[in-house]
Amino acid sequence: MKRYFYIGSRMAAIVIMLMMTAATALAQNVHVGQLFSRFGHARGCKMVEMHDTELKGYSLSVYKSLTYGRRQQNEVNSRLMSDRKHAKKIREVVDDGRIVSGYYMMPPVAAGCNRYILFSNTGDGSGAVIYIEGRLSPDDIMKICYGK
Repeated sequence: MKRYFYIGSRMAAIVIMLMMTAATALAQNVHVGQLFSRFGHARGCKMVEMHDTELKGYSLSVYKSLTYGRRQQNEVNSRLMSDRKHAKKIREVVDDGRIVSGYYMMPPVAAGCNRYILFSNTGDGSGAVIYIEGRLSPDDIMKICYGK
């Protein structure tokens, strides 16, 4: 005997809205975000995570940084290249045919709340990845990185 479950139109609308919210949240994730949970407590890595903080006079919603070693380099580079495909703005420093540093501006989380992935790779295979969310322009990112 088959049983059918009926939900009212109001309940159906709520379920659909929840599903859409979950899909939107997943779409906002960045591939490098998984590096923080995977390597944040790994030997030879260092992670810093702050929420609702200030950096050089700029208000940030999220700040995450990860320094990593040679063992993690391949996965970090792979995830950076995945995020690069979805970046709105790309700034890279290339040395001897190899990307050594830069930033990717990702699609915003909400109106005015931009997301950035900053990265640096050293010649010995170690490096750093930084993820920032906040009301920052690309010029603000350049001032944070290179300003006095």
